[in-house]
Amino acid sequence: MKRKLLFSAATGTATAALTAALLTVPSPAMAAYVQITPPAGNVTASTDDGNVAGNVVDDNYTSRWSGFGDGAWLQLDLGGTKLVSHIKVAVHFGTERRNDFELQVYNGSAWVTVYDGRSSGTTTGLQVFDFTDMQGSRVRYVGHGYYNLDGTFGKFWNSITEVEIWGEGTPPTSSPTPSPTGGNCPYPADVLNLTNWKVTLPIGSSGSPTEIKQPALDTYSIDPWFKVNGACNGVQFRSAVNGVTTSGSSYPRSELREMTSNGTANAAWSSTSGTHTMVIRQAITNLPSTKPHVVAGQIHDSSDDVTVFRLEGSSLYVTNGDTTHHKLVTSNYVLGTVFEAKFVVSGGQIRAYYNGVLQTTISKSFSGGYFKSGAYTQANCTNSSPCSSTNYGQVIVYSVTVTHA
Repeated sequence: MKRKLLFSAATGTATAALTAALLTVPSPAMAAYVQITPPAGNVTASTDDGNVAGNVVDDNYTSRWSGFGDGAWLQLDLGGTKLVSHIKVAVHFGTERRNDFELQVYNGSAWVTVYDGRSSGTTTGLQVFDFTDMQGSRVRYVGHGYYNLDGTFGKFWNSITEVEIWGEGTPPTSSPTPSPTGGNCPYPADVLNLTNWKVTLPIGSSGSPTEIKQPALDTYSIDPWFKVNGACNGVQFRSAVNGVTTSGSSYPRSELREMTSNGTANAAWSSTSGTHTMVIRQAITNLPSTKPHVVAGQIHDSSDDVTVFRLEGSSLYVTNGDTTHHKLVTSNYVLGTVFEAKFVVSGGQIRAYYNGVLQTTISKSFSGGYFKSGAYTQANCTNSSPCSSTNYGQVIVYSVTVTHA
């Protein structure tokens, strides 16, 4: 249930008249929103013990932010004023303690407290805190320590593993927000159907990156380059700027390549014969510094890429060969926003769709065609700093389907 907010002129903050609804799954009303969580560079904290603020947006439930003290805070800058609907928080040792905290949204003139209470003490996963929709540019978690499950006060440690901010509009029905699947999912093949794929990774020897094919791919995972995300509903593809590249490229990738015959042979189809379709539901979650470019989904022919979805900062494009800015899809992409990318190839034409809406039709006649999905980072150590594994592009793929007719 949404709760009413009462503004306090004396303190310049607002407090809630009712306890916010604490949910473990989104309500139907929440399904109309998209994730607007900022990247790690927009996350700061008043203090930490070496477990830094950016850890709460790395989609890794084994890392955390920890800050000691009553009133220690974590802040997420949304990069501008946005509609904020609800906030999700995952608590470190969430089944052993109940964090005592406030959630606040900055409305341009004051911090509004939208939740003041404790976590459930029943899960280490994301808990949903729902409140009246409001415009805000920053979100804060203000910690007051934790309580033991028997109700006694523990310590003034404030530790959380993940935070998600949701709001800013209605996604199309063709691209619903992913929900946790639950169950056991140690391998990417437990989440995605990888029967007719192989994966190329940003590791290995120079000019010869590691490739994993079927049947080994069914039971393969490597952290952090190719693994199931913490919610068990998507696969994380990460490619650092210092990664190994193929002989034909100067950029690293963690990317699926379409195969056939149960993964034993390379797919190779013609744009002028049959209909070839790929649909990816995904979110680009991190960009390399200096040159913040990542490719997330592409069509290749026998020699080069034909068209791709390419993110440069907040601008998402569909390319046409070497024309990288062929079609601007959106100039306001927010990292972590789930979207549907779709290619349909037939009759010598490629139709590219974003969230079900046709963006461009490209006339191309080619053979040796195949699809690719994952994170193809368009930066390396010559144009992006630091030259390390901490500087990377990342994509979470929630589903990818390919059909040929």
